[in-house]
Amino acid sequence: MKRDWLVLLPLLLAGSHASEIENVGKQRLSKKFHEHAHVSGGGIKRQRPTKEYMYVYDMPAKYTADIRKLSPEWHPDQYDFDQVLHEHFQNSRVRTEDPEQAQLFMIPVYLGRYYNWFWQQWSTPGNPWDIVEDCEPRHRAGSPECWWEKWMWAKGNTSELVREALQHVKASHPHWEKHNGANHFMVFSYDHARCDMALTLRLSEMGQMFSIQSYGDLTLTNEPKVPPIIQRWQENNYTWGQPRSWACFRPDADVLVPMYYEFDPKDVVSPFVGERSVSMLMRFAYTEGDGKNLVEHYGHRLRHEIIEYWKADPLEGSEQGLKTPEETDADMARSLFCVCAPGATQDTTRLFRAILKGCIPITFFRANDLPFARYLGVPYEEFVLNIQPDDYIQLNSKMQRILDSPTRLRHMQEALEAHQRHFLWSEGAEGGVLFNIERELSVRAAMVTDTPHSVFR
Repeated sequence: MKRDWLVLLPLLLAGSHASEIENVGKQRLSKKFHEHAHVSGGGIKRQRPTKEYMYVYDMPAKYTADIRKLSPEWHPDQYDFDQVLHEHFQNSRVRTEDPEQAQLFMIPVYLGRYYNWFWQQWSTPGNPWDIVEDCEPRHRAGSPECWWEKWMWAKGNTSELVREALQHVKASHPHWEKHNGANHFMVFSYDHARCDMALTLRLSEMGQMFSIQSYGDLTLTNEPKVPPIIQRWQENNYTWGQPRSWACFRPDADVLVPMYYEFDPKDVVSPFVGERSVSMLMRFAYTEGDGKNLVEHYGHRLRHEIIEYWKADPLEGSEQGLKTPEETDADMARSLFCVCAPGATQDTTRLFRAILKGCIPITFFRANDLPFARYLGVPYEEFVLNIQPDDYIQLNSKMQRILDSPTRLRHMQEALEAHQRHFLWSEGAEGGVLFNIERELSVRAAMVTDTPHSVFR
């Protein structure tokens, strides 16, 4: 039965989600149970799936409430979607209080704030990049070796918290063993997801547990032979010491979400509203000699190359320079295109903020999954211009061809406007991030437990 369902699932999704995604803003969680066709070896039979398919573990305070009391001196809210999702699912209509009826199990641990609290140590208050204390007697403060030890200290402590949480669940509840954790998930809310927060765990400890995360990189494998950015590989380049038995992102299991940001529906700007007087906006910087350069060959080198390229040949009507997030959001609302250069990862929150401000994003993905694309069919290729990192010098020519084609430009803007709602984190936003997470989790539940996925009407 399970094999037949999994074989047919992509076909069912392809037929249903293509039309559903356009109407997702009008869909609501049903107040009634809906009968749903389920394919089995003996043909089609009718089963009644439950709308309440998720059980949220009540974890000890050390994993949630106590972490909330920590006061990191530097902690962007974008890493707090583990807390946001915990609060949401506690009150969601997909939650069941009966674990025997659950198809999925959430293990809430506030890893984002916990990891950041360790990561900022040894630094100037408010500036984690400025290391002022010796991390080891033999290392100079601010040296690459000190940075490496700082990262590993944060990763090691956070990994231990994950290990303890999993041990607690396995010892206190009987539900893990049935599927070796495949119906369980945690939220890994930092840049490299599990590779930041569960670095030291082995496959035997993680089982088949999946994650909700923002990291969808398909190029960083367990043993990368080629760096995912345009520079000559050297042995002394910074490399991630990720787990060797599993990847940071599993596209057939993990659920991708944008990093968190506070936008209300009223903050969304149509690409057709206002004067789009800036042709191309570049609101990021690259400062030589800062701490980031010691550890991030990934995106900051490309930022440097793009900025130098723009200085040598600025596109007419374009702007470059670093501003506050609030100023950047305002500038995005008056720009046609926004360059979303990578940072610590291929992806950046700037991509989704640009979408909400009606600015067509320009990305530099080599191979990267994005939220709600693989299973829910959000067609990023229709409203995002992607340029391979090696081809960044084609930026101006690619841009100019679109600017010279009003029909193509309008098509991209229309597609962007049609999908802006998918990227709102606001509770209750029609077709927003929270709604789509629940939709995708219902698909995961069907794949894991061989039951029909919940229907959203």
